This record gives sequence, structure tokens and C-alpha cells, in this order.
Amino acid sequence: MANNQNTKMLFIINPVAGRTHPKNCFKNVMELFRSHGYNLTVKKTAARGHATELVLKYGKNYDMIVCSGGDGTLNEVISGVMRLDKKVTIGYIPSGTTNDFASSLNLPDKIETAAMTILNGQPRTVDIGLFGDNRYFSYIASFGAFTGSSYSTPQSYKNLIGHLAYILEGMKDIPNIRPHHVRVEAEGQVYEGDYLFGAVSNSISIGGLLKLDSNKVDLNDGLFEIILIQNPKTPLELSRILLSISKREYNDKLIQFIKAPEATFYMEDPIPWAIDGEYAEGDKKITIKNIANAITIMV
Repeated sequence: MANNQNTKMLFIINPVAGRTHPKNCFKNVMELFRSHGYNLTVKKTAARGHATELVLKYGKNYDMIVCSGGDGTLNEVISGVMRLDKKVTIGYIPSGTTNDFASSLNLPDKIETAAMTILNGQPRTVDIGLFGDNRYFSYIASFGAFTGSSYSTPQSYKNLIGHLAYILEGMKDIPNIRPHHVRVEAEGQVYEGDYLFGAVSNSISIGGLLKLDSNKVDLNDGLFEIILIQNPKTPLELSRILLSISKREYNDKLIQFIKAPEATFYMEDPIPWAIDGEYAEGDKKITIKNIANAITIMV
């Protein structure tokens, strides 16, 4: 047994996230942490944003903060940790619907196995994104097609039918999908066009819909992967885009694939964004920055 007798762990659980689990599941995890000597405190979230409040209120008193929930819960915990004046290691037990960030880190989706990863794994530093002046994200900020489905799908649907809920909700958007005229400045280059979709990501999986080659994505290289998909004018152009996406080859002339530590987006009208699957108000000018090696997480 590891000697963690003086290590204080704050365990934050989102009881309504994603998949439902047997009641004794988290009880087993708590016993596991205590049996490895951790001084454990458990808090459950009661509303959106509550995990951030818990971290800000209690986090400075702990050496490690573990959370169980989906990408949104993890985002809230990271947002709190980024505002602490103390370096705190994060442990993540993914129990949401898509768990994109967990996929990128190759974290197990079984609760007990994820708990063992926290106990026996290695700490790894990961880049974090800053959207505007004060909104953090762990893996993606996106706008355009299907973006709204991630935050508009009711939690009950997500729990009931899992990832399919996002896709079905996104299908409703199809008649209303229209491009947005956007100018993007990144790495001294300017990209401008009518875009159906744009994403600034640090992940190999984007909403479970887009997948990036894991050999091209490094979660702590200080760089984002930025994808801009232009509005296809013909069915042939659309099929070309879909083929490119399915093959994870983003070299079509209607797709811009950019690696950069920072990007500024200029919009004709403020349009909503999704930040790690949660709603974010847009603006006519948004700057997104990569904060290199910002957090430490057990993998």
C-alpha cells in the first residue's frame, strides 16, 4: 500500500453526469482511496458551475483534486484549479456521455479502473485554453454546425441514449445550418471565408464527430489544432469534405488545418460558441490562447 497518509484528496462527484452507475460504485472508489492512505473529503455538485465553486472554496487545502463526471465537470474543476494560487494535481474519473478529453489521454472509462489509474498512474502536464479573458477550456472551443447540440441536448437524453443523443440533436440543426463569415489571424497568417464550422482544439476527438490523427496531436506542445471548414457550394464539394473527415485527412482545399499557440477570430455578428460542450457567449472579436503545461493530471 502506498503511504499517502498526509495526502489530502478532494473528491468532487457530479451525480447526474452521463452514464448511471450502481450506488455502491462510488462507495467502492472512496474505500479504495482511503485504503491507499488518502485523507479523503467528498463533495457532490448540485448545479452547473458548482464544481468550480467547490474548488475555489476548498481546493487550496488539498494536494489532489479528483472529479467524476463528464467533460463539463472536468472543465469546471480545471477552471477552479487555474484560479488557485497553488499547484494541485488533478485526477479524472470519466463518467459523462462522450468524454473526449479522457479519450485523448487514453483514460479508462470503467470507474474502478480509472480510480486505479489515479492511484498508480503518472502525473502529466497538459495545455489549457483561455477563451477571451476569463473562460478556460480543457480540449475545445467551437462554433457553427452542430455546436449547439452539445449544450442544448437535455441531460436526461444524454443519460438515456448516450452519444447518439448529440447526433440526433445535431440533425435538427441541418435545415438551419448557415455559414458564418469569419476572419482568423494565427501565426502571422490570415484566413478568411464563409465557414460552416470552426474549432480550436487540444484533443484527438471533437464531440465524437471529428477525429484527429493521434500522431499529429500533442496535448502539451503549447499549440492548438485549429480546424475551419468552408461552406461547400456543390454536393461534390460536400462529399469531398465528408470523405476527408472520415479519413482523418484534413488536406481538402475547403478545410483549413492550422497549428498555432494563439488565434483571434473576427465575426460579423456575435455567434455562440461551445466551450468543452457548454454554452459560451460570442463576440465580434475573440482571442483564444494556449497556456502551455498549465495543469497536472494523472494518466
